Amino acid sequence: MALQLDLDYSASLTPQEFDRFASLIDPAWIDEALQQTGTVSVRRRRLPADRMVWLVIGLALFRNEPIWHIVKQLDLADGPAASTPVPSASVAGRERLGEAPLEWLFKRTASCWGERAPAESALFHGLRSYAVDGVVWSVPSTPENEREFGRPRGGDGRDGAWPQLRAVCLMDTHSHLLRAVDFGECQTGELSYAKTLIQAAPDNSLTIFDRAYFSAAFLLDWQRSGLQKHWLIRTKTSLCYEVVCQVAPGDCLVRLPVSPQARRQHPDLPSHWQARLIECTVGGQPRRFLTSLCDAHRFPARDVAAHYVQRWEIELGFREMKQGMLKKAPVLRSRLPELVRQEVWGMLIAYNLLRHEIAQMATELNVPPQRLSFQWLALAIVTALYHWPLETPGTFPKRLA
Repeated sequence: MALQLDLDYSASLTPQEFDRFASLIDPAWIDEALQQTGTVSVRRRRLPADRMVWLVIGLALFRNEPIWHIVKQLDLADGPAASTPVPSASVAGRERLGEAPLEWLFKRTASCWGERAPAESALFHGLRSYAVDGVVWSVPSTPENEREFGRPRGGDGRDGAWPQLRAVCLMDTHSHLLRAVDFGECQTGELSYAKTLIQAAPDNSLTIFDRAYFSAAFLLDWQRSGLQKHWLIRTKTSLCYEVVCQVAPGDCLVRLPVSPQARRQHPDLPSHWQARLIECTVGGQPRRFLTSLCDAHRFPARDVAAHYVQRWEIELGFREMKQGMLKKAPVLRSRLPELVRQEVWGMLIAYNLLRHEIAQMATELNVPPQRLSFQWLALAIVTALYHWPLETPGTFPKRLA
């Protein structure tokens, strides 16, 4: 209760400095992102490109504040503090920056933070656990956004109230860190976006999918793209197969046919492929799981079936972004497609930044990251970066313990 009161009090204060927060991302990464994408400020501006990167990230962290106010509060502008740039300067700065530096920075931070060795308790029989799923965000209803992203079509044939973009994410089910994301128009199916994530999944991993991702071509490509890149998916009861080998009751190796349509699109596919089928009862209902984990000795059927519940961790991650960061806002801020994409990359960076700090706290406190509240700790982290006399982010766990 005392911690909650302290957080309530801290949240009512106004942040005045940005330096502590900026130290959480290596400045060399931001410089490299600008260099690699050709967006370095040629002449010194009141709002240079490197500060604009932090402004875009700040849009996700301070959802309820206008852009010009974030610039003022976070002291992003160079020059006299009393002279604040006009509000239109922030919009012009975002347009000059574009989306490419944010996309590059997300991929760099996601790769570096996600490759850190996990604790043994975070592994599933020696494999890192991931989940893939889709999410949509509504965007402002402008002619440009509608042309770029489209509107969802309802069951009654009517278009949705807002244009939407669809994203598919690869998330670590233990730390909730995003490993890779692809997004675009809402009419494109999740499977199309998921195909671009295949190379992002690391070796020695198990990725969980829902039934919408059942495709022989997709699952085989995922499995063959690296060393020990396994998958686990729930299947329909109407699945067609032949039993190759019965391992145990409810556990067998099966041979599945590849549809003629799939073979026309992918001539290199075989006529049949093999996987492991596990049948069990969950909550009184029959369930079927298909997986590439064919070693029944190393991966017991009961453990594999029980691990499927980890797929819901990615749904919790989406809730953290939509409710915890975006404050249940119905739409994003940006009215132009390029700025929408820029805003989404900034939001994904901000989410991973908070999740990375929470993972470090959990390690210091010797508890799983899921035991820590994202909403409260996101508030505490952001507030602490401005108001607590900290020297390094590594002291956060001690302060919050």
